[in-house]
Amino acid sequence: MNELIRNPTKEEEADMKILAQKSRRKKTAEESFEETLGKELHKANLDKKPFAEQAARDDFKDYYEKEKKDNVRRNGYLKLDEIKPLKMDWSKYSDLKNFEEIDSGEKFDEDLSKRNPGCDVRVKFTKYKYKGYSNTYTVMENPSDAVKRARK
Repeated sequence: MNELIRNPTKEEEADMKILAQKSRRKKTAEESFEETLGKELHKANLDKKPFAEQAARDDFKDYYEKEKKDNVRRNGYLKLDEIKPLKMDWSKYSDLKNFEEIDSGEKFDEDLSKRNPGCDVRVKFTKYKYKGYSNTYTVMENPSDAVKRARK
């Protein structure tokens, strides 16, 4: 067992082929934004809050286009690695003050009702609209909570 957990010898190292190596390329501002956006969206979902993804994308797009123009003006050509990632206040995209509640209620869930015979499972939902945008965001109740409520 201990032979399996050891460092390779010089001869073994010479015969090894590296299958995957971590990229040394620096992330662009766009890649960094998309990664952070995903994390913030996930965090808002866990907190049962809507997240105005389109508004965040639009704010970043405005910043990115302005930076690209400034970069071309400065250098004469576009250098993407010089564009700095945007420092955003992510909390405003999930703050309920920036949303208006459109609708709320309960909806019959056919799939959960099939899985739980003898129960008519209804899931609570709330629909929101981000101020200044037409996009709607629906926050649903946790399915396990809806099943517990239906069994009572």
